[in-house]
Amino acid sequence: MKTCLTLALVLAAAFGFAQEKPGKNDRLISKDSNKDGKLSKEELGEQFWQRAAGQDANGDGLLDAQEIAALQSKARGKGTPQARPGGANAAFTVREFKGSNGHTIRYSLFVPEKSETPLPLVLCLHGAGGNTTAANVLAAPEMQQKHACIVMAPACDGKSTRWVASTFRYSDARPVMPELMEALEAVITETKADRTRLYITGQSMGGIGSWGIIASHADKFAAAVPVCGIWEPSDAPKMNGVPIWAFHGADDKTVPVSGSRDMIAALKKAEVKPEPKYTEFPGVGHGSWEPAYQTAELWEWLFVQKKIKP
Repeated sequence: MKTCLTLALVLAAAFGFAQEKPGKNDRLISKDSNKDGKLSKEELGEQFWQRAAGQDANGDGLLDAQEIAALQSKARGKGTPQARPGGANAAFTVREFKGSNGHTIRYSLFVPEKSETPLPLVLCLHGAGGNTTAANVLAAPEMQQKHACIVMAPACDGKSTRWVASTFRYSDARPVMPELMEALEAVITETKADRTRLYITGQSMGGIGSWGIIASHADKFAAAVPVCGIWEPSDAPKMNGVPIWAFHGADDKTVPVSGSRDMIAALKKAEVKPEPKYTEFPGVGHGSWEPAYQTAELWEWLFVQKKIKP
């Protein structure tokens, strides 16, 4: 019980609940439901986890005593520490890249231990909330054992800047695609990534960005996984040659499910090759990235895709 109380106090400080009434902290104590002295994503809930996941250094989906202590240490520092781009955890390093257009983009980068062969690279684009579930899933030890890969999670503010120019909300926001693509090229060169196995995925705003980027750079990517995104169906022919697996929740009230349905229909009508894959989750709202990135078959499919050079 003492351990549970300590965890609760740490979380209360870290998340700004120190001034709340004791009853609020009682609920935090109860988060450690199995009384193992650790806090999981399920125990904390999605909102807390998104703010705490940056301390999950080993990517195991649990905050142990050391990781919670690190969270507490940051909470005691001056001001609020700047989150890692994409909500990436402590296994990532944070970088900055200044594009030829003068704009700087920040990104989180995960590079496995030295490999004898070039590794695939996955570009993960976050949603308007600033987090990408895919990045932490891919950097987790168990995933790296199966599919060793480099993971890049860039950031944009989601309001004044967006991944790509789009007519769907914030149409006047500046697209960061120019400096992002230059930063991606720099990372590929630095890490000696396998240029035939470059993948892109994104959720929500990042799903929109995934569609938009492959519409402009179909020759760059070996596969794309847009999750709860939307795009212009007229651009479907531009995506020929890119294996696509899209995901969406049937009850999405934020980005209408028609966004994915219409794109898949347009791709099939344009007879792009290979034929796209689409998974729609009944009864799921906007958070379809959770079941999408928990789909084991997705990762098996993704990592066998390879760009065929002409």
